Amino acid sequence: MTDPSSLKWTHRTQQGSERAENKDYFSIIDSDLGTWIFVIDVATSSNATTELAKRFCEHFHTYLQELFRSNDSIFSEKISHKKPQLDSYFDDEEKRKHIIQKAFNATKKELKIGVASFLSLYRCNRLNRVFGFCAGDCRLGLLKNKSIQWLSPVHTGANPLGNDFETSMKLIPERHILTKSLNLRRNFEPETFELVTSPNDIFVIATDGFWMELNEVEQQVFINKPDAGLGNKPFVDDTSVLLITWSEANIEETFRPDFESDLSPEFESSPNNLNKQNDNLLVINGRSSDFSGNENIAKMATKTENKNEY
Repeated sequence: MTDPSSLKWTHRTQQGSERAENKDYFSIIDSDLGTWIFVIDVATSSNATTELAKRFCEHFHTYLQELFRSNDSIFSEKISHKKPQLDSYFDDEEKRKHIIQKAFNATKKELKIGVASFLSLYRCNRLNRVFGFCAGDCRLGLLKNKSIQWLSPVHTGANPLGNDFETSMKLIPERHILTKSLNLRRNFEPETFELVTSPNDIFVIATDGFWMELNEVEQQVFINKPDAGLGNKPFVDDTSVLLITWSEANIEETFRPDFESDLSPEFESSPNNLNKQNDNLLVINGRSSDFSGNENIAKMATKTENKNEY
């Protein structure tokens, strides 16, 4: 079990040269039930904007707050053997699916139209496991042996049968076609996955502009020196990546051996640096100091505006 306050993260994003706006959107929602992370890459062919992603994440956060407020019988201090512990509530896959579906239904009812790639991760404080939902070509990776090991499934026309996405598939034109997505005109049926992790893991969560368009050297340049560019090569697609860890160790000790990086001072820690928002990132701190303080949780679950790029 790791200390929830050990959450650290850093975010990079760059609008594509052929894009009218950056449609990549990330959200970190840190709560007493664990940490939820979302990346929603709105399709360039869709008329929808990042408003789709923002509203999905805001609806999700609203339902998370309601869960605390309306389930006092479940989350009371006097927990019987029939009542689940607070921090094990989302161990149940059906409960995870239910709150994701509620956020989708609310977004669908409000906006009516829009298509996006979707990736969601949930990490419980007491388990060395990550539970994921994915639909499209956003991806989860792990920094390992000085490179990124990509772990989550991909749903494109290049691997229509759901087989593993091979490097050679990047050149297939059909890889731009999504065989599964968050589509507000259809039912939402993301694929689920589960990964066993270790406390010092550093996760890489990225849109296709990062993991598919950039080679390994370019990925390192983008992470280490995002303002340096890629020489004569333009960022054609929106390119975004979030690095996140729950390591309790000094980040300089755990990060540098695993990746050629100058990022150590830039990792932001919970809770002091949480509660941020810009056009492509929303971070909400919904933790309380006391699991039983449902009213206090709702008060703390606030967000503030910050229009600066990170």
